[in-house]
Amino acid sequence: MDTPICGNYIYVRTSPTTSEKVLVTEEGVKKIDWLKKLENYGITEKHFDDQKNKLSTQFGCIASNHDVIHTLFNKLILENSDFHTLKMIYFEHALFLYEEGGDCFKNLQLVKNLQLARKMELLRYKQSGIGIEKVKIRSHEESCSFCQALNGKIYSIEEALKIMPIPCKDCTFILYRDKRNFCRCTYAPILDY
Repeated sequence: MDTPICGNYIYVRTSPTTSEKVLVTEEGVKKIDWLKKLENYGITEKHFDDQKNKLSTQFGCIASNHDVIHTLFNKLILENSDFHTLKMIYFEHALFLYEEGGDCFKNLQLVKNLQLARKMELLRYKQSGIGIEKVKIRSHEESCSFCQALNGKIYSIEEALKIMPIPCKDCTFILYRDKRNFCRCTYAPILDY
């Protein structure tokens, strides 16, 4: 008797609950890999499963892990007020959307999350209470020429909040091995003592 073959890849991951090796589909990989990142914000596998059940009831069909992760990120944004934590949540959410196939400047939710991550960074500096009034843009060695041109440019926090020079709209940096761009520029505080 022949056993049917689905033709899908099977991956090995470590279960977040049991710490044992498990075989999972691509959808299972998404859950485990992103759950590891979401655990930094207090999301457990139980939270994930509860949210999946809630969405599945709401949708009238089994919710995808994509929908669950997206919803959990949105809940985290609503539940947090610390600028540093919000910056990290927005950035991780942008990475998630990018990994799901979003182009940095064609996917409006992705670019909005990157912009909000940078805005939270600026607001954190502004709120710090140690007199940070200016920031400079930092790009990476392997950044594209557009981002390299911004490297070291200095802005007042108010000016940066107004014009939002990063993420660089002309960025051509390829984060992973595909053809979609993702600006990784950040701000560094300028301390005047």
